[in-house]
Amino acid sequence: MSDVTSDLLAAVLAATPDRKSAALRVLRGEDSVGGGEKKNALPERFVTQRELVKMLGVSAISLWRWKVPGHELGGRRRFRVSEVLAYLESPQFKAISEELKVKRKEMRSAVSESWGTRVKRKRGRPCAVV
Repeated sequence: MSDVTSDLLAAVLAATPDRKSAALRVLRGEDSVGGGEKKNALPERFVTQRELVKMLGVSAISLWRWKVPGHELGGRRRFRVSEVLAYLESPQFKAISEELKVKRKEMRSAVSESWGTRVKRKRGRPCAVV
């Protein structure tokens, strides 16, 4: 046997039952050394734009307009959900969101003025003149 194996066996034989069960939990990945937070064995996976759109309930155009951070993997855009959610809570996104709201309001008023009347909107598209 190698020195590591013999040392491990000697430590197991000399350990108390509590220490043995704690070591077994660490080896199984159920706990971390020192009793701290459990660390994920696998990194967070990347999701496609389609998956992200379904999760957030928005369109792909909104993701582009909001400048959501992503990664280029194999020539394709991929996202980490934790990064996207953190971005959507950030002051940077809030500033972009406010800027887009102002632009949208200006466009609505410009369209209304050019038609000479107020445009009634349905689902974001002009549909009738009131």
